[in-house]
Amino acid sequence: MSEESKGLGQRAKGLVDQAKRGVGAGGPPVAEDVGGRIGVMREALRAFGEGDIDRYLEAFDEEVEWTGPKGDKFPGAGNHSGRDAVRDAFVKDAERSYASFGFRPDRYLESQADDFVVAIGAFTGEGVKGSGVLDAPAVQVWGFDGETVISVGIYADSQAFSGVVTEKEQEESEREDEEDDGDGKDESTKDKSDSEEKSDSEDKSDSEDKSDSEDKSGSREKAGSRDEGESPARQGEDEDDEGDDDTDDSDTKETERST
Repeated sequence: MSEESKGLGQRAKGLVDQAKRGVGAGGPPVAEDVGGRIGVMREALRAFGEGDIDRYLEAFDEEVEWTGPKGDKFPGAGNHSGRDAVRDAFVKDAERSYASFGFRPDRYLESQADDFVVAIGAFTGEGVKGSGVLDAPAVQVWGFDGETVISVGIYADSQAFSGVVTEKEQEESEREDEEDDGDGKDESTKDKSDSEEKSDSEDKSDSEDKSDSEDKSGSREKAGSRDEGESPARQGEDEDDEGDDDTDDSDTKETERST
């Protein structure tokens, strides 16, 4: 960080202390419909809360100096130089770590002589880690060159934040989700296979029952046909028996006449 930036940071801390005392004493209200530098800061914070990151970063100089609270729980903790560094550190950490994330400004203070705007409020959102709910008091001090932001200083208790989800943790979480989806798909496929096997078994059983029924029916029809085929033979035998009886009667009559 340059000597000039360090000087800006020291003056900013003085303004923060002044702002905190003003809040405790019932200081100036939140700025309403104010243009100028306060308007720039308010619109940028609103864009960030709405997820319009490009519009948020447009308020910053390409070489903006960014200073966040130290500690591994605050998104983009530490010092960063340039818009791209702010996006890669602060913005991406926040996107991975929070379902929703923003800064609620409760009060603005502007120092025309020092080219600073101070926003007193709180970071709010829903984190992935910890309890999830975030409402952490914080102060943001933005340094301006004209209406372009050249420095950002954020002051907050980093331990009040839920924690940062790293890229590695996100990758592991996504991989676990994919595996869970795969297991669910396998179970679905197995259930479908079991259902198909059950259906095939039922179809096979029905087919076998039908075949058995047809075999039994065919057997009964064959037996009936055989009975009908044997009936003429029996009738022929009966006729032969009757013919024999007639022959015997004729022989008897011939014997009688001869006598």
